Amino acid sequence: MKDNGIVFSLLILTVIFTIVPGMIPQPSDTPHQYESSLKYTYTPSIPDEFLEIQDAGERKQYLLTILLPLVLKANKEIESERRLVMRIKRTWLWLSKKEKRLLGKLAKKYKVDTGDYDAMVEELLMKVDVLPPSLVLAQAAIESGWGTSRFAVDGNNLFGLRTLSGEGMVPRQQDEGRVFKVSQFDDLQSSIDYYLWNINTHPKYEELRQIRSGSPYPYDPLLLAYGLRHYSEMGDEYVERLISLIEYNRLQDYDAVGLE
Repeated sequence: MKDNGIVFSLLILTVIFTIVPGMIPQPSDTPHQYESSLKYTYTPSIPDEFLEIQDAGERKQYLLTILLPLVLKANKEIESERRLVMRIKRTWLWLSKKEKRLLGKLAKKYKVDTGDYDAMVEELLMKVDVLPPSLVLAQAAIESGWGTSRFAVDGNNLFGLRTLSGEGMVPRQQDEGRVFKVSQFDDLQSSIDYYLWNINTHPKYEELRQIRSGSPYPYDPLLLAYGLRHYSEMGDEYVERLISLIEYNRLQDYDAVGLE
């Protein structure tokens, strides 16, 4: 009887330390409180009227106004996925079939090996995370020429993303022996969603994910920028350009904005 009592006590303690924490809201379960908020406004493509604006400052502000809600929406969806992973991590001994399916889908989406549970969850937490809007907006500005590039206007490609498939837009100028095509997207939201997924999964951006994983939230875009040295052949010069653009245009102000 004494042995049975010990086993029962251990079982109760196990329940307390696994199920109960998962039922109590944790800091990571609570949405971040922003200084201001805005409504989601869907803009499918670069508007014709944008290209008619002559004043550079006005054109920049117009583009940022268009893209910010799209970036915030993409981040909000990633935040939801991340909260799911963290909740599952705390209650993994009692996962439902639905939770196991959701975890498997996320692992597939983010290219994470499902062989070892602990390793899978830790890698998911490394990959399933947001980027500061200022950093996303800065890269969109650089890669699209502030929304004026042919790829952005005709293909909704804000980030110069290339495709390995046979379909895509062909750059007018390419180095000899380096033939490639640039991706086309159905809308600007799809371009931003894919960009964030690419940053969160591609081996070239492992450094950024390591920096982010070791940083407190909200993340510092100027620090994360150093993890994007491989995004361009410019390397460190590209990083400095990103940082300069963020600071000069005060893009960090947008990191304090959330969706309603």
